[in-house]
Amino acid sequence: TTQSYRDLMWGNADLLIAAEPAEVIWQEKKEQGFDWNMEPFAVDALVFVVNADNPVDSLTVEQVQKIYTGEITNWSEVGGDNLEIVPFQRNAEAGSQTAMLKLVMKDLPMMDAPADYVRGEMGDLIEAVAAYDGTHAAIGYTVYYYANDMKMADGLKILAIDGVEPCADTIRSGAYPFLNNYYVLTAADLPEDAPAKILYNWILSEEGQKLVAHEGYVSVLDVGDNA
Repeated sequence: TTQSYRDLMWGNADLLIAAEPAEVIWQEKKEQGFDWNMEPFAVDALVFVVNADNPVDSLTVEQVQKIYTGEITNWSEVGGDNLEIVPFQRNAEAGSQTAMLKLVMKDLPMMDAPADYVRGEMGDLIEAVAAYDGTHAAIGYTVYYYANDMKMADGLKILAIDGVEPCADTIRSGAYPFLNNYYVLTAADLPEDAPAKILYNWILSEEGQKLVAHEGYVSVLDVGDNA
């Protein structure tokens, strides 16, 4: 995610579809005097996954925060088995890590995780949570589209938060608490007839939004399910 924004600013990309960037990108944008057009085209959610054998189905926002500050360390503290919690994280420049810090942790300090608990690829984190030590001790986070629509969470359970399960309806309505936009971006100085600008405008149009929904994302416009 972070590098893709740099590619746009450096002229190595004409159009970008990505989650919100890390704070360092906003700083680099200002330093370079770069201007872009940036609009949300879909809404996604940060979701938490555990092994399917874990009896816990839902956590509160506060419980998630305390797990990742290191205050809650055993599943029995949140209604689960007497098993030490193994909380996996993403690397600092991952879009899901940016979302985790912004949406969940906010001003709370996130625990320093052992190197083995920090995964550089989304698929690697999913596999680690599913198979850690042959138990259901692990927890991790990913984005809803990746876990649900790309079927990368097979064998895992997506947790409800405060009793609200993440789905298209709860994400679009805002009932699910950890929401994050996907953005489409181009350089601000592109003429209207530039191919990238034409595609940018199309993605935000009703026709483009129908494709967004058809591909399994939660479109910004409510165009029906799999329109």
